[in-house]
Amino acid sequence: MNNNSSSTLSAAPVLRRGISSSVKLTLTGALLGLAAAASAVQVAVTVRNAAPDNGIWAVNPWLGVHDGTFDGFDVGSTASAAVESAAEDGNGSLLAAAFAASQPNGVGAVIAGPIAPGNTHTQIFDLDPANPDHRFLSYFAMVIPSNDAFWANDNPSAYPIFDGAGNFIPRSFRIYGSAIYDAGTEVNDEIPANTAFLAQAAPNTGTTENGVIAAHPGFLAAGQGGILDQALDRFGRTLTFTGADFTQPMYPVAEITISLVNAPSSRLLNLSSRGTAGTGDETQIVGFVVSSGADKQVLVRAVGPGLADFGVDGALADPGLTIFDVDGNVMGTNDDWVAADVAEATSAVGAFAFADGSADAAILMTLPAGAYTAQVDNDSGVEGVVLVEIYEVSN
Repeated sequence: MNNNSSSTLSAAPVLRRGISSSVKLTLTGALLGLAAAASAVQVAVTVRNAAPDNGIWAVNPWLGVHDGTFDGFDVGSTASAAVESAAEDGNGSLLAAAFAASQPNGVGAVIAGPIAPGNTHTQIFDLDPANPDHRFLSYFAMVIPSNDAFWANDNPSAYPIFDGAGNFIPRSFRIYGSAIYDAGTEVNDEIPANTAFLAQAAPNTGTTENGVIAAHPGFLAAGQGGILDQALDRFGRTLTFTGADFTQPMYPVAEITISLVNAPSSRLLNLSSRGTAGTGDETQIVGFVVSSGADKQVLVRAVGPGLADFGVDGALADPGLTIFDVDGNVMGTNDDWVAADVAEATSAVGAFAFADGSADAAILMTLPAGAYTAQVDNDSGVEGVVLVEIYEVSN
């Protein structure tokens, strides 16, 4: 492979019911297949608070690079002192210490301070692609305001940075509200004096719960005097949390991007478009372009029934997916996904898995340079909500 070449998968104008919106998504330093080197490379981990305006904040996100065995917590188990401190008070020092003891050759860091909705912070790591202790990423961040809410990865090997041969694996993935946990260490009373970021005066001052780590049930409903009703003056402005109900379907919490620093080219990791699809003029159409250079292997998915796991109502029951080139030629089609065809690629790009036997659609194919459209319709005649995802799998 010529590392001086530039090849980018980009989003073409997306057409929906006569409306055209141009999208361009690129990630600097994310060239797939960069060969392992004997010397260290710099890897950037960028954390963006993807919550809406007046949504939840994150504080002191902790990041750790390790050998794939650092398991910071288990759902259904009692939180460790390290998790309790990080989830109740945003104090990652005990978590960092536990990580250092478990992973003496790993690398960890805390991004200090609160991260407001829409804000982005980047941490640079010096990593050795040949070092097995530098292969996987873990993360942990407290949700504020809250009593003991947090988002983190429960599977320590879910996010490889390098493969077994030392090849860099660029990725960008989103965390949704359904992945927020309750540490089970402090009662979720949302009383300001007990709630971090509101009026809590000292750490560990809430009511002890003696529970276990579980999916967070969400904040008290608006009008009950909880977090959603609060307003406070911070950072020279008045903050409210009317957009902090993370139990809403597909509520965006954070986006984490892993990329190489000063890599020789850019490429798209993935793009997605959610909308309503039916038949005929109601077909959902998403355009994308494979730029000049080597052929690209892409995974295209039309998620209908799979949206139910995220609480989306009215999902398209049985999406049909067809890929066309610029001349209208059919490049591939799928009605119900086949695990043998796409399961490995789904895992490689970090996409969520479909339920066995679901009617979601997916196609894995290799495409030359050119413009393409992914079109979604259905045979039932009843329109529904569908998420179209396009991932670059390899060069």
